[in-house]
Amino acid sequence: MSAAASSARPPPRASTAPASSAPRDVRSRGPLSSLADLVVGLLFATITSWVFGTALTIAGDYTFWKGEGISQARGAVAEDFGYIQGFPRSLIVEDTVVFARDLAELVTRPYVWLHAPLFIARANAIDPGAAAKPQARTARRIVREAGRWVEISLYVAQDTVIRLAVAFYALPAFAMAILLGLIDGLVRRDLRKWSGGRESSFVYHHSKRFAWWFLTAGFTAYLAWPFGGFNPAYLVLAFAILVAASVSTTASTFKKYL
Repeated sequence: MSAAASSARPPPRASTAPASSAPRDVRSRGPLSSLADLVVGLLFATITSWVFGTALTIAGDYTFWKGEGISQARGAVAEDFGYIQGFPRSLIVEDTVVFARDLAELVTRPYVWLHAPLFIARANAIDPGAAAKPQARTARRIVREAGRWVEISLYVAQDTVIRLAVAFYALPAFAMAILLGLIDGLVRRDLRKWSGGRESSFVYHHSKRFAWWFLTAGFTAYLAWPFGGFNPAYLVLAFAILVAASVSTTASTFKKYL
């Protein structure tokens, strides 16, 4: 009887618990991949700044500048180049003026290859009111405005690379700001560690995010800013102070025990 009862028992149910997934192979990023990401990000930020700067200048040409967009873009190039002439030497580049001029000539080459200067000259020579037919007058106006847009984009591209050169010259200042902020933050972290201070992951994560923002978003905004009238040396000083304060706060609020 017991043997028959045991044979009539239903088979055990399969376990419905999900099988433990194998640990994922998380590979750390090497220095080459990080450097490649940095170069791609810098290139993307430069192109984005050129596009936004061109769009803002063209929009200002029809609003608050009223047909003075080309002269505004040309004046921004001359103004930023004048600031570089005031600092002819750098820790990275021996002659800052020649380096900025070479960058401006390099960014002009694609326009020359596409015969943009010839198109700009022909577009500026067009008289929209010369043709009698309305369709012809409309076409002439479109070509003339397209020539103005291409010329504005050329000056904005030159101004963007000149400001990029200014940011390149300022790298030692940002490196010094990061180093000073890191040393100050680590000292404050040790004081907090041995005095029994509290930890705050909220402050740590937000200060780290702000430090990265000051190094990237502020840099992109400076490249795309269509208005002049300010010395980039003061801008570099302001952002260097903000970066140093953010790095110092990040290092000081890092967890006390690893």
